[in-house]
Amino acid sequence: MAGPTNRRARPTIRCLTEDLGLELPELDVNLGEIDHPWLDELRRAAPTSPSGQKRVLAIDRPLIYRLRVSSSRGATWVDEGYGIVWLCAARRREEGSDDDAFAWFADLHARGALLPSGDDRLRDLAETAIRLRRGLTAELLQLVDDAISQQGSEMTADLGGHIPCRVLVQSGGGVDEIWCALSTRGRDGRHVRDQVRDILFAELENRFPDAIFEVRSDWPVGRLEWWEVVRMGLR
Repeated sequence: MAGPTNRRARPTIRCLTEDLGLELPELDVNLGEIDHPWLDELRRAAPTSPSGQKRVLAIDRPLIYRLRVSSSRGATWVDEGYGIVWLCAARRREEGSDDDAFAWFADLHARGALLPSGDDRLRDLAETAIRLRRGLTAELLQLVDDAISQQGSEMTADLGGHIPCRVLVQSGGGVDEIWCALSTRGRDGRHVRDQVRDILFAELENRFPDAIFEVRSDWPVGRLEWWEVVRMGLR
């Protein structure tokens, strides 16, 4: 028997809005974390799926597996390439009826509407980007808060475990200098996209709306590496 995996659980947009009757939330909501009985069951099954699940025999390819919540049935598909177990459809079990769950699954498959669409892929990518931005921003601002509480001491961290960053806050004459250096190289040696740094510097400026920030090519203490980009704010 296969062991647990780190596969994510997600519903397709069609399943979420049509079968489950839910509205599509804003992009800052992870569809896989929505509170709903079907998604609770999907998250439970995802780490070992399709182990313990029966196939939907009406569909030869791809391999679609059953999920059960009370008297209803769901259709799941393991997307190995993306590490996602998708809830593709859900409907009440009414054996012998045209509205039966398995007849519904087969009809969706015949129409090419069962598996995730391009919109599902784009939605997943957009959610990932937003989560990454929020995580990196939270780490940067925490580093700044630490530097403020320990003025004169340089604070360093790898944002997201990937982007080297250092922050220094100095005060004198009633003015605070907030220095921030972001690396153009990640810990793996790869280039950090300019857009990512621009977003982080923008979040830093939003954190201090009363400060005036400027681009600098120096560092107040020690050496500035050629791969570091610096902003300094006065407030």
